[in-house]
Amino acid sequence: MTSLHHPDKALLQHWLDEAGVEHYLCGQCEGLHLRPLQDIPGVIDSRLFQEEFGLLLTTELELRPAMVLQVAAELGRLNMDYPTLKVFIDLVDEALPQLVVAASLLTGAGVEAGQFTHFIATSLEATGHLADSFRQLDYLYPAGEEAPSMLH
Repeated sequence: MTSLHHPDKALLQHWLDEAGVEHYLCGQCEGLHLRPLQDIPGVIDSRLFQEEFGLLLTTELELRPAMVLQVAAELGRLNMDYPTLKVFIDLVDEALPQLVVAASLLTGAGVEAGQFTHFIATSLEATGHLADSFRQLDYLYPAGEEAPSMLH
C-alpha cells in the first residue's frame, strides 16, 4: 500500500523532478514556476502553490483587449469543455486582460506521488491544449509581439 503525504515544497519539487516537469523558484513568490506551460506563447506565468485546502496550479495568459467580450461569452463552454479546470478573466485597470486557468488538488486527507503526478500531467495537458487553441484563434499576444502599455 502506498503512503499518503501532506506534501511540503521539497516533496513537491521531488515529485515534479520524478515526473520530468521542469520547475524553478523565483524568490519573489511562494509558487513553483512550471516551465512547460511558461514556454507556450501567450502564457505569462504558470505556478503551483500550496494552499490551506491543497494544491493550486494557476496559469495566466495575456488576452488581446479586443477579444475580452468574445472570451467572456465562451467562459461557460470553456468551463464545461475543461471540467478539471476553472477558467475566468482577470481585468485590472493598469494591465492587459488575462485569462486565468486554475486546477486544484485537495490534500486534506493526504496525497500519494501517483495522484500528484496524474494531477500535474492532466492539468498541464488540458491547460496547454486550451492555451494552444486560444493562440490559434489569435486571442493571445504571441511571443515576441509587444503588448501595448496600459499605463499612461
